[in-house]
Amino acid sequence: MAERVLVVEDELLVRELISLNLTHAGYEVETAVDFQSGLEGLTKKKPALAVVDVMFPGGDGFLLVRTARAAGVSCPILMLTSRSDTTSKVRGLDAGADDYLTKPFDVPELIARVRALLRRSSGQPTQERPRFELGEYWVRFETGQAFTREGELSLSDKELKLMELFVRRENQALSRADILEEVWGMDRFPTDRTVDNFILRLRRLFEPDPENPVHFVTLRGRGYLFRKS
Repeated sequence: MAERVLVVEDELLVRELISLNLTHAGYEVETAVDFQSGLEGLTKKKPALAVVDVMFPGGDGFLLVRTARAAGVSCPILMLTSRSDTTSKVRGLDAGADDYLTKPFDVPELIARVRALLRRSSGQPTQERPRFELGEYWVRFETGQAFTREGELSLSDKELKLMELFVRRENQALSRADILEEVWGMDRFPTDRTVDNFILRLRRLFEPDPENPVHFVTLRGRGYLFRKS
């Protein structure tokens, strides 16, 4: 039997995006659009997990989570917050949420976080790799969370795939064509400049001195090479 996920989101397009992709991932999806229907969904329909937005009519996500927890709701709750709003992330976790995801988000990351929360709540082994550490910085590939020179943030889908490729092929020369095929795929049409821009972004996030990179190294006329140390 498919696990039931409750989505509390008043914005139609976002609600449909989440519901459609969760359904495709094999979950049974219930939706709610305001505080009252969200609370009823949490307390009466007993979902395996809830995805709760911060703002909706009749209240907000913080109050909803707090009220649900006080009523004995124990299922994992994933909150959706604004990318730039650190306060909302902290308030959500303090209210009783188990995790947060910032908007705009990548669908694969949403699905990965839902699966990870459900595995943990069921007591199944998560089979998560330890976080990958690069000096004082780190990345969790299962969730896309990273601690960088810009603080803690969520890597984009392409940034995460590029990091995974470099770690998997550490100390191997990678041409721009190799990177484009592995990260973007043959059905996409980015340019070599796209790769260069993403490398610059990773350097700004993870290099101690982005102007003098020691991890994401340029091989003139060949491409790039990643080395951990």
